[in-house]
Amino acid sequence: MKLEFSKKSISDILAEFEDKKTFDWQKEIFSFLRKHDESSSAIKFHYALKDNVYTSVFNREFVSDTFKSLNDYLGLKKGDTALLSSSVLENEGEIVILQAIEGGLDLYCNEDSDEIKIPYTGENQDKIGFAIDYAYVTKVQAENSMDNLIRINKVAIEVDSLNNDLSKQLNQIDKTLFYKVYTANGYPVAIKKNNDVEFSVLDKIDISEDDKGSLILDSPYEEESLNTHRQVVIISDDKFRFLSKNECRLGANGEIVNLEQVEEKLKPYIDLNYVVIDFPKKDTGEGVITLVIESRFSAEINIPNNELEEREVPQQTFYIGEFPKSQDKSAIRAELKQLLKESNKKG
Repeated sequence: MKLEFSKKSISDILAEFEDKKTFDWQKEIFSFLRKHDESSSAIKFHYALKDNVYTSVFNREFVSDTFKSLNDYLGLKKGDTALLSSSVLENEGEIVILQAIEGGLDLYCNEDSDEIKIPYTGENQDKIGFAIDYAYVTKVQAENSMDNLIRINKVAIEVDSLNNDLSKQLNQIDKTLFYKVYTANGYPVAIKKNNDVEFSVLDKIDISEDDKGSLILDSPYEEESLNTHRQVVIISDDKFRFLSKNECRLGANGEIVNLEQVEEKLKPYIDLNYVVIDFPKKDTGEGVITLVIESRFSAEINIPNNELEEREVPQQTFYIGEFPKSQDKSAIRAELKQLLKESNKKG
C-alpha cells in the first residue's frame, strides 16, 4: 500500500481507500490518519518503559516544527519514498508516518513484522540501487534484515535499542547512511549519524543540565520541563553527548573523569590485577577515584601523584577476594560497586 503524501491530502488518501477491502493493519493506519486530520491541538505518542506502555501528549505545532527539523537533518525532501514496517500503534510507526505527513513523503506501508520487506516501487527495481529513500526501523528489524538494509538509502534507529555489536554490523554496510535518534517519552528530540559522538537537537527544543548532570529538555510549546535522567555533556546550545560507560562525574563541579584512561595511567605503577571505580568516601560520602585490587595481589603501591591530574589520584583502596568474571569492564565496575556497598553496610 502506497500513501502519496507528496500529491494528496489526508482526506484525499482516505477517500481513495474508502470503498476498498482492507486488512486490519491498514485500517489502523487509516484510523491514525483520521484522528490526525481531525485533532486540533495535541498529538499522542506511545512509548515502552519496563514492559509497560505509556502515552505522552505534545502540542501539534511543536510536533510539526520538530518533525520538519528531523526531516531536514536527514535530507529528506517532498516526494522521497519512505517505508513503514511497524504498527502505527507503536513508537516507530507513529514517528515515520508523521515524518511522511510533515515532509510530503510517499510512504510504502507493510504489515508490522520483525523483518524489513522491500516493496515493489516500479522504478529500477531490477537493478542494483536503492529501492527506498528512507526507513525508521526497530533493532530487531535491522538485525533480521541486513540484506535488505542495503536497498534503503537512509535508515534511522532509536538509540536506546541499539547495542555495540549491531552498530559495528551497520558500519560494515558502506552505501546506506545510518542515523541514531534519541527519543524522550516516545518523542524524537535529537539525532546523529551512527559514528558521530555528538547529538544535534531538533528545532524548538532547548537543552540544559540539572545539578546532577542529567539532560533537561525544554520547549516553548510545553508547560513542563522533561528530565531524562541521562548523564550528559552539553557541547553547545544545540549539541550534547551522553557520558560513556567509562566516564563519571566527580567533585562539587561534576568534573568528568574517564576511568579507563586513569587505569592506563596507573599501569606503569601497579603490576597487579586492579580496577578503577568511582566510589564514595566513608567520611564524606563524596565520590572519588578508588582502586580495587584482588587480595592475593595485595602489596605496597607507590603512585607518583605528579604523574596524574588531581582528580585522577586514587583516594582509597579496597581489597577483594576475586573480581567478577565478565568481558565488559563497565559491568565489572558496576558489580564491584554493588559488592562494596553491601560490604560497607555490613561493616
